[in-house]
Amino acid sequence: LVLVLLPAFVIHLLELKVPIENMATSILLAFVGFGLISSLATWFVNRNRGQYVEFRGGSMMSKLTNKVSYLDYVQLENEDTQKLMGNAINAVGSNNDGLEGIIHKTTKLATAILSLGCFSLFMANLSIWIVALLIMVSVIQVYSYKLASKYVLKNVSVKAEYEVTKNYFKRQVYDVNSGKDIRIYQLKNWLTHAYQRANQKYQKIVAKEKLHYFANDLICLILQLARDGSCYYYFIQLLKNGMGVAEFVLYMGIIAAFSSYFNEITVQLMGFERDQISLDFYRDFINMKTIFNHGEGEKLDQNKSTYAIEFSKVSFSYPGNEDGEIQQKILDEVSFTINEGEKLALVGTNGAGKSTIVKLLCGFYVPDSGQIRINGVDLKEMDLDDYYRYLAVVFQESFVYSFTLTENISCQSLEDSDGKRVQHALMDSGLWDKIKSLPKKELTYLNKNIDQEGIQLSGGEMQKLMLARALYKKCKLLILDEPTAALDALAESEMYEKYEQVISGKSALFISHRLA
Repeated sequence: LVLVLLPAFVIHLLELKVPIENMATSILLAFVGFGLISSLATWFVNRNRGQYVEFRGGSMMSKLTNKVSYLDYVQLENEDTQKLMGNAINAVGSNNDGLEGIIHKTTKLATAILSLGCFSLFMANLSIWIVALLIMVSVIQVYSYKLASKYVLKNVSVKAEYEVTKNYFKRQVYDVNSGKDIRIYQLKNWLTHAYQRANQKYQKIVAKEKLHYFANDLICLILQLARDGSCYYYFIQLLKNGMGVAEFVLYMGIIAAFSSYFNEITVQLMGFERDQISLDFYRDFINMKTIFNHGEGEKLDQNKSTYAIEFSKVSFSYPGNEDGEIQQKILDEVSFTINEGEKLALVGTNGAGKSTIVKLLCGFYVPDSGQIRINGVDLKEMDLDDYYRYLAVVFQESFVYSFTLTENISCQSLEDSDGKRVQHALMDSGLWDKIKSLPKKELTYLNKNIDQEGIQLSGGEMQKLMLARALYKKCKLLILDEPTAALDALAESEMYEKYEQVISGKSALFISHRLA
């Protein structure tokens, strides 16, 4: 509003033939006042921007991270969940879109609406018909923009699907574990082309979006030309009939500002709608219900030192494809019992369903039919978090983070870790002789992502580390899902002997495809 008034104010002073000293003083005071307002506005913008980022990147992103870790595995593995998660990440991953976009756009909308109210009052004093013309043209522009944005909103899910694919290829390229295969098998061209194909499909949608917006821009340009031409003609006639130059400049400035702010409202409203859809994805993801119970449901008897496991006519098949095709059953009415403190080996050929049994026992999947009971309690009825406190699983593919050995064993921060328990676990697993020779001992980092002095463990040492992790947990049920598959015969024998020594008093299930 001040920017519109200033030129008219200067011309008004000239029309009144105010002495040059007084005019200079008046103009200087006007610009100082405007400078103070602008400085204050800039200070608020910068101050608020930091708060917005802190809220989005702190509170909202933390909720998202916690939810990803909280969802049941079967949900996280689902393709629809992956798409929804991608959209949820977009809602809190940008300064200008999603949650923060809504905050910025709300401020701009409020500014534009207040400004339009002021301009309309000024213009209504001269001609209500001019105000009506401006509003009518602006409403048509809004409708045109809405048609263009409708195509964009319709393709949000499709774009998200391509973004998931693109991000997958990027993760594979950046993953150190994939680096060896990429180089040995010269996969870079294949991965690059696969990424480019997904990106081309993505860019086709973006190009069509831009085409729709270009058509909208063309329509708006024609409307603005007709509107401004009519207004200019009207005001020029008033100028001929005695309107002052300052008044003419004021109203012409209002017309230009009116158009600018109505366009601003249009853009912000449409952007607001996109951001709202993005935030709806975030809300849908955060509000997803888990399949199993977490923090509620039946709890196991903590006084028992071991678990009894019962599979009763359990059948399971992995989800079918999008065409509704039913997959072949992996398990068909499988029944067996592991008594308290019993140690069994489950041996079978590859693809026989051994790992599927482990995933069902871990609550990663839900049986199609039948029941899995832990100490007589149906797994679907119990508190899964409580169950996990006493369950330890060593998978064929070990997971480690580039943190200290202590943190990788305790799966907690250094402050929350019990140093003596870590050392005992390392001793019992047979890894302490190596670790005690290191300068920082159990505080040594793994890998070199965080600490350049980090170490790499061999396959056998990695399995000992996994055993130390299971021992630290003081589990009551230990599951070994082909943990020695990558080891040679001697290392495998040593590893199983070590397991046999440390699992006294625990229930245990050994999974292997090798009968030996």
